[in-house]
Amino acid sequence: MHTTRYAAISDASAACEVVRRSIIELCHDDHCGDKATLVEWLANKTPTNFERWITSEQNIALVAERDKVLVGFGLLSFPDTIALLYVSPDVRFSGVSKTLLAGLEREAIAAGIREIKIESSITALRFYERSGYSLTGPAVKGFGITRAHPMSRRIEA
Repeated sequence: MHTTRYAAISDASAACEVVRRSIIELCHDDHCGDKATLVEWLANKTPTNFERWITSEQNIALVAERDKVLVGFGLLSFPDTIALLYVSPDVRFSGVSKTLLAGLEREAIAAGIREIKIESSITALRFYERSGYSLTGPAVKGFGITRAHPMSRRIEA
């Protein structure tokens, strides 16, 4: 069983590690093992930046835990964008991503947001489509060789 809660500054290192592992281990279809792409994608994924993101008034950060171990991180960035949503490879396909996404959507609704935007990786594209998100345009350049797929979803209370 997993739970979600607001991220605390003390979660920064563990959240950073989850996101970095997720990118390296789960997003191979995006980076294809290209070292330069991984360096670029991971460059801003530092504990210091996670501390900044967690404490910024421009963001709402959530974490998922299983047995008191941090296994997922989600970041809603105002005015309307899911900036990060990653889970540990250890819990992939266990519902953690769905729970985090639902939590971010609830926070967005509470903040008065009626449409959420995201730039999805190839790895997460089907997940977002199954969650009601639709492509809003052609893929755009991501980190290194990656392509980001702009998507959105209307949400209501």
